[in-house]
Amino acid sequence: MEEILCSFHNYTKFSGYPYSFYDMSQQALDCGLDAVITTDKNIYPAGHDQYYYRSGKKLLVICGEELFDPLSEDSPRYISIGADREQFNKEIGNSREEIRIFQNINAENNNSRYFEIINAEELLIQGLNQGLQNIRKSFIEFDNLLLSSQRCTCLAGTRSSSLTSKHTCAELFSTAFNHILTEEGFTGDLIHDKLLLLKSIKNGRLFLALDGLADAKGFRFSAEGNNRDSIALPGDMIYLQNSITLKIRTPESCTCRLIHNGKTIKEWRECRQIPYVIYEPGYYRIECALTIRRNIYDWIFTNPIYVRKG
Repeated sequence: MEEILCSFHNYTKFSGYPYSFYDMSQQALDCGLDAVITTDKNIYPAGHDQYYYRSGKKLLVICGEELFDPLSEDSPRYISIGADREQFNKEIGNSREEIRIFQNINAENNNSRYFEIINAEELLIQGLNQGLQNIRKSFIEFDNLLLSSQRCTCLAGTRSSSLTSKHTCAELFSTAFNHILTEEGFTGDLIHDKLLLLKSIKNGRLFLALDGLADAKGFRFSAEGNNRDSIALPGDMIYLQNSITLKIRTPESCTCRLIHNGKTIKEWRECRQIPYVIYEPGYYRIECALTIRRNIYDWIFTNPIYVRKG
Protein backbone atom coordinates (compact mmCIF):
# COMPACT_ATOMS: atom_id res chain seq x y z
CA MET A 1 0.00 0.00 0.00
CA GLU A 2 1.36 3.40 -1.03
CA GLU A 3 0.58 6.83 0.46
CA ILE A 4 -0.04 9.72 -1.94
CA LEU A 5 -0.14 13.31 -0.67
CA CYS A 6 -2.84 15.19 -2.55
CA SER A 7 -4.30 18.70 -2.52
CA PHE A 8 -7.93 18.97 -3.60
CA HIS A 9 -10.15 21.93 -4.64
CA ASN A 10 -7.71 24.38 -6.20
CA TYR A 11 -8.29 27.34 -8.53
CA THR A 12 -6.05 28.60 -11.32
CA LYS A 13 -5.99 31.56 -13.71
CA PHE A 14 -9.18 30.18 -15.30
CA SER A 15 -11.01 31.24 -12.12
CA GLY A 16 -9.33 34.63 -11.91
CA TYR A 17 -6.54 33.56 -9.55
CA PRO A 18 -2.96 34.66 -10.33
CA TYR A 19 -1.59 31.13 -10.72
CA SER A 20 -0.86 29.23 -13.89
CA PHE A 21 -0.73 25.45 -13.78
CA TYR A 22 3.04 25.68 -13.89
CA ASP A 23 3.26 28.20 -11.01
CA MET A 24 0.93 26.11 -8.88
CA SER A 25 2.81 22.89 -9.64
CA GLN A 26 6.14 24.41 -8.56
CA GLN A 27 4.72 25.46 -5.20
CA ALA A 28 3.13 22.03 -4.80
CA LEU A 29 6.49 20.37 -5.45
CA ASP A 30 8.06 22.65 -2.83
CA CYS A 31 5.48 21.37 -0.32
CA GLY A 32 6.19 17.71 -1.05
CA LEU A 33 2.87 16.96 -2.71
CA ASP A 34 2.44 14.06 -5.12
CA ALA A 35 -0.83 15.20 -6.74
CA VAL A 36 -3.02 18.26 -7.13
CA ILE A 37 -6.67 18.29 -8.24
CA THR A 38 -7.87 21.60 -9.69
CA THR A 39 -11.54 22.60 -9.69
CA ASP A 40 -11.94 25.83 -11.64
CA LYS A 41 -15.32 27.54 -11.51
CA ASN A 42 -17.74 26.38 -14.21
CA ILE A 43 -14.92 25.69 -16.63
CA TYR A 44 -13.09 22.51 -17.49
CA PRO A 45 -9.60 23.27 -18.87
CA ALA A 46 -9.28 20.27 -21.17
CA GLY A 47 -5.77 19.09 -21.94
CA HIS A 48 -4.20 20.25 -18.68
CA ASP A 49 -4.02 16.86 -16.96
CA GLN A 50 -0.28 16.21 -16.90
CA TYR A 51 2.85 15.45 -14.92
CA TYR A 52 5.34 18.11 -13.82
CA TYR A 53 8.92 17.11 -13.01
CA ARG A 54 11.71 18.79 -11.07
CA SER A 55 14.89 17.53 -9.42
CA GLY A 56 13.85 13.90 -9.54
CA LYS A 57 10.36 14.61 -8.17
CA LYS A 58 7.09 14.38 -10.06
CA LEU A 59 3.65 15.91 -9.50
CA LEU A 60 0.40 14.68 -11.05
CA VAL A 61 -2.13 17.41 -11.88
CA ILE A 62 -5.75 16.36 -12.52
CA CYS A 63 -8.38 18.85 -13.66
CA GLY A 64 -11.90 18.79 -12.31
CA GLU A 65 -14.55 21.50 -12.17
CA GLU A 66 -16.60 23.34 -9.55
CA LEU A 67 -20.16 23.46 -10.83
CA PHE A 68 -22.83 25.91 -9.68
CA ASP A 69 -25.45 28.34 -10.97
CA PRO A 70 -23.65 31.71 -11.30
CA LEU A 71 -26.99 33.55 -11.31
CA SER A 72 -27.95 32.28 -7.87
CA GLU A 73 -26.07 33.21 -4.69
CA ASP A 74 -27.62 30.21 -2.93
CA SER A 75 -26.74 27.70 -5.61
CA PRO A 76 -25.23 24.49 -4.22
CA ARG A 77 -21.71 23.82 -5.41
CA TYR A 78 -20.53 20.47 -6.68
CA ILE A 79 -17.08 19.19 -7.41
CA SER A 80 -17.01 17.26 -10.67
CA ILE A 81 -14.17 15.03 -11.78
CA GLY A 82 -14.78 13.63 -15.23
CA ALA A 83 -18.49 14.45 -15.39
CA ASP A 84 -20.36 15.33 -18.53
CA ARG A 85 -22.88 18.17 -18.49
CA GLU A 86 -25.88 15.91 -19.01
CA GLN A 87 -25.03 14.04 -15.83
CA PHE A 88 -24.45 17.30 -13.99
CA ASN A 89 -27.84 18.69 -15.04
CA LYS A 90 -29.56 15.61 -13.57
CA GLU A 91 -27.81 16.08 -10.23
CA ILE A 92 -27.84 19.86 -9.81
CA GLY A 93 -31.41 19.88 -8.49
CA ASN A 94 -30.19 18.35 -5.22
CA SER A 95 -30.28 21.16 -2.67
CA ARG A 96 -27.60 19.80 -0.36
CA GLU A 97 -24.25 21.50 -0.37
CA GLU A 98 -21.80 18.70 -0.86
CA ILE A 99 -19.11 17.39 -3.10
CA ARG A 100 -20.20 15.02 -5.83
CA ILE A 101 -17.55 13.05 -7.62
CA PHE A 102 -19.08 11.98 -10.92
CA GLN A 103 -16.14 10.06 -12.34
CA ASN A 104 -17.59 6.73 -13.50
CA ILE A 105 -15.21 4.34 -11.82
CA ASN A 106 -16.27 1.65 -9.37
CA ALA A 107 -19.94 2.07 -10.25
CA GLU A 108 -21.02 0.11 -7.18
CA ASN A 109 -19.99 3.08 -5.04
CA ASN A 110 -21.97 5.69 -6.96
CA ASN A 111 -24.24 6.22 -3.94
CA SER A 112 -21.34 7.52 -1.86
CA ARG A 113 -21.37 11.15 -0.80
CA TYR A 114 -18.32 13.34 -0.44
CA PHE A 115 -17.85 16.24 1.95
CA GLU A 116 -15.14 18.84 2.27
CA ILE A 117 -14.65 18.69 6.03
CA ILE A 118 -11.46 20.76 6.11
CA ASN A 119 -10.85 23.86 4.00
CA ALA A 120 -7.32 25.25 4.28
CA GLU A 121 -8.19 28.79 3.23
CA GLU A 122 -11.06 29.10 5.70
CA LEU A 123 -8.87 27.61 8.43
CA LEU A 124 -6.14 30.20 7.87
CA ILE A 125 -8.58 33.11 7.69
CA GLN A 126 -10.64 32.08 10.71
CA GLY A 127 -7.69 31.04 12.85
CA LEU A 128 -6.84 27.58 14.11
CA ASN A 129 -9.12 27.49 17.17
CA GLN A 130 -12.25 28.71 15.35
CA GLY A 131 -11.42 26.60 12.33
CA LEU A 132 -11.15 23.45 14.43
CA GLN A 133 -14.52 24.20 16.04
CA ASN A 134 -16.08 24.37 12.58
CA ILE A 135 -14.42 21.09 11.59
CA ARG A 136 -15.99 19.48 14.66
CA LYS A 137 -19.42 20.77 13.62
CA SER A 138 -18.93 19.32 10.16
CA PHE A 139 -18.10 15.92 11.63
CA ILE A 140 -21.39 15.93 13.57
CA GLU A 141 -23.25 16.09 10.24
CA PHE A 142 -20.86 13.53 8.78
CA ASP A 143 -21.55 11.09 11.64
CA ASN A 144 -25.30 11.62 11.39
CA LEU A 145 -25.23 10.59 7.74
CA LEU A 146 -23.11 7.54 8.54
CA LEU A 147 -25.62 6.58 11.24
CA SER A 148 -28.36 6.64 8.61
CA SER A 149 -26.40 3.95 6.73
CA GLN A 150 -25.23 6.47 4.12
CA ARG A 151 -21.74 5.78 2.83
CA CYS A 152 -19.69 8.99 3.13
CA THR A 153 -16.17 10.16 2.42
CA CYS A 154 -14.54 13.23 3.95
CA LEU A 155 -11.91 15.29 2.13
CA ALA A 156 -9.63 18.23 2.80
CA GLY A 157 -9.96 21.14 0.38
CA THR A 158 -7.64 24.05 -0.32
CA ARG A 159 -9.57 27.01 -1.69
CA SER A 160 -12.78 28.49 -0.31
CA SER A 161 -15.54 29.40 -2.74
CA SER A 162 -16.88 32.25 -0.62
CA LEU A 163 -13.77 33.81 0.90
CA THR A 164 -10.79 35.57 -0.58
CA SER A 165 -7.32 35.80 0.90
CA LYS A 166 -3.79 36.71 -0.02
CA HIS A 167 -2.34 33.37 1.03
CA THR A 168 0.01 31.76 -1.46
CA CYS A 169 -0.56 28.30 -2.86
CA ALA A 170 2.35 27.05 -0.77
CA GLU A 171 0.81 28.38 2.46
CA LEU A 172 -2.49 26.72 1.66
CA PHE A 173 -0.96 23.48 0.43
CA SER A 174 1.11 23.04 3.58
CA THR A 175 -1.88 23.53 5.90
CA ALA A 176 -3.81 20.31 5.21
CA PHE A 177 -3.23 17.24 3.04
CA ASN A 178 -5.32 14.34 1.84
CA HIS A 179 -3.26 11.21 2.51
CA ILE A 180 -4.57 8.83 -0.12
CA LEU A 181 -3.79 5.11 0.15
CA THR A 182 -3.32 3.47 -3.25
CA GLU A 183 -2.74 -0.12 -4.28
CA GLU A 184 0.59 0.80 -5.86
CA GLY A 185 2.79 3.82 -6.37
CA PHE A 186 2.65 6.21 -9.31
CA THR A 187 4.29 4.82 -12.43
CA GLY A 188 4.53 8.06 -14.40
CA ASP A 189 1.82 6.90 -16.82
CA LEU A 190 -0.75 9.71 -16.77
CA ILE A 191 -3.91 7.71 -17.47
CA HIS A 192 -2.95 4.81 -15.21
CA ASP A 193 -1.99 7.03 -12.29
CA LYS A 194 -5.06 9.26 -12.63
CA LEU A 195 -7.41 6.27 -12.45
CA LEU A 196 -5.38 4.80 -9.58
CA LEU A 197 -5.74 7.98 -7.52
CA LEU A 198 -9.42 8.54 -8.30
CA LYS A 199 -10.25 4.94 -7.48
CA SER A 200 -8.90 5.36 -3.96
CA ILE A 201 -10.71 8.67 -3.50
CA LYS A 202 -13.90 7.07 -4.80
CA ASN A 203 -13.54 4.29 -2.22
CA GLY A 204 -12.74 6.67 0.65
CA ARG A 205 -9.29 5.14 1.14
CA LEU A 206 -7.74 8.21 2.69
CA PHE A 207 -7.27 10.21 5.86
CA LEU A 208 -7.07 13.96 6.40
CA ALA A 209 -4.37 15.74 8.35
CA LEU A 210 -3.38 19.23 9.37
CA ASP A 211 0.20 18.67 8.27
CA GLY A 212 0.99 22.27 9.14
CA LEU A 213 0.98 21.11 12.77
CA ALA A 214 3.14 18.02 12.16
CA ASP A 215 3.92 15.65 9.30
CA ALA A 216 1.25 12.92 9.35
CA LYS A 217 2.82 10.69 6.70
CA GLY A 218 3.07 7.11 7.90
CA PHE A 219 -0.10 7.12 9.99
CA ARG A 220 -2.14 3.95 9.53
CA PHE A 221 -5.54 2.69 10.66
CA SER A 222 -6.61 -0.82 9.71
CA ALA A 223 -8.91 -3.67 10.75
CA GLU A 224 -7.92 -7.32 10.66
CA GLY A 225 -10.19 -10.36 10.78
CA ASN A 226 -9.56 -13.54 12.74
CA ASN A 227 -7.98 -15.36 9.81
CA ARG A 228 -5.65 -12.42 9.11
CA ASP A 229 -6.44 -12.76 5.42
CA SER A 230 -8.96 -9.96 5.59
CA ILE A 231 -7.46 -6.51 6.20
CA ALA A 232 -9.51 -3.33 5.81
CA LEU A 233 -8.34 0.26 5.48
CA PRO A 234 -10.40 3.47 5.76
CA GLY A 235 -13.28 3.31 3.28
CA ASP A 236 -13.29 -0.51 3.27
CA MET A 237 -15.85 -2.95 4.61
CA ILE A 238 -14.90 -5.96 6.72
CA TYR A 239 -17.13 -8.75 8.00
CA LEU A 240 -17.27 -9.61 11.70
CA GLN A 241 -17.41 -13.25 12.78
CA ASN A 242 -16.06 -13.39 16.34
CA SER A 243 -13.91 -10.31 16.65
CA ILE A 244 -11.93 -7.73 14.68
CA THR A 245 -8.58 -6.27 15.68
CA LEU A 246 -8.15 -2.58 14.97
CA LYS A 247 -4.58 -1.37 14.55
CA ILE A 248 -3.43 2.24 14.84
CA ARG A 249 0.07 3.52 14.15
CA THR A 250 1.01 7.18 14.46
CA PRO A 251 4.19 9.01 13.37
CA GLU A 252 4.11 11.21 16.50
CA SER A 253 3.11 10.59 20.11
CA CYS A 254 -0.44 11.89 20.33
CA THR A 255 -3.93 11.40 21.74
CA CYS A 256 -6.05 8.96 19.73
CA ARG A 257 -9.82 8.72 19.91
CA LEU A 258 -11.76 5.75 18.56
CA ILE A 259 -15.21 6.73 17.31
CA HIS A 260 -17.85 4.00 16.92
CA ASN A 261 -21.18 5.00 15.41
CA GLY A 262 -20.61 8.67 16.24
CA LYS A 263 -19.46 8.22 19.85
CA THR A 264 -15.97 8.11 21.35
CA ILE A 265 -15.61 4.68 22.93
CA LYS A 266 -11.88 4.69 23.72
CA GLU A 267 -9.12 7.26 24.11
CA TRP A 268 -5.39 6.71 24.36
CA ARG A 269 -2.84 9.36 25.34
CA GLU A 270 0.79 9.64 24.29
CA CYS A 271 0.42 6.64 22.03
CA ARG A 272 2.29 5.49 18.93
CA GLN A 273 0.99 1.95 18.26
CA ILE A 274 -2.34 0.53 19.40
CA PRO A 275 -4.05 -2.84 18.91
CA TYR A 276 -7.68 -2.93 20.02
CA VAL A 277 -10.18 -5.77 19.70
CA ILE A 278 -13.81 -5.01 18.85
CA TYR A 279 -16.87 -7.25 18.92
CA GLU A 280 -19.63 -4.99 17.59
CA PRO A 281 -20.59 -4.09 14.01
CA GLY A 282 -20.91 -0.49 12.90
CA TYR A 283 -18.50 2.08 11.57
CA TYR A 284 -15.21 3.00 13.20
CA ARG A 285 -13.01 6.00 12.58
CA ILE A 286 -10.02 7.60 14.31
CA GLU A 287 -9.21 11.14 15.38
CA CYS A 288 -5.76 12.11 16.63
CA ALA A 289 -4.75 15.25 18.50
CA LEU A 290 -1.38 16.83 19.30
CA THR A 291 -0.35 18.70 22.43
CA ILE A 292 1.59 21.82 21.46
CA ARG A 293 2.67 24.26 24.17
CA ARG A 294 0.07 22.75 26.51
CA ASN A 295 -2.70 23.28 23.97
CA ILE A 296 -4.47 20.34 22.33
CA TYR A 297 -5.14 20.55 18.58
CA ASP A 298 -6.96 18.05 16.37
CA TRP A 299 -4.51 16.69 13.83
CA ILE A 300 -5.62 13.56 11.93
CA PHE A 301 -9.10 12.40 10.88
CA THR A 302 -9.74 9.09 9.11
CA ASN A 303 -12.59 7.97 6.95
CA PRO A 304 -14.57 5.12 8.48
CA ILE A 305 -13.97 1.40 8.30
CA TYR A 306 -17.35 -0.32 7.97
CA VAL A 307 -17.77 -3.48 10.07
CA ARG A 308 -20.68 -5.73 9.11
CA LYS A 309 -21.91 -9.00 10.58
CA GLY A 310 -20.91 -11.96 8.46
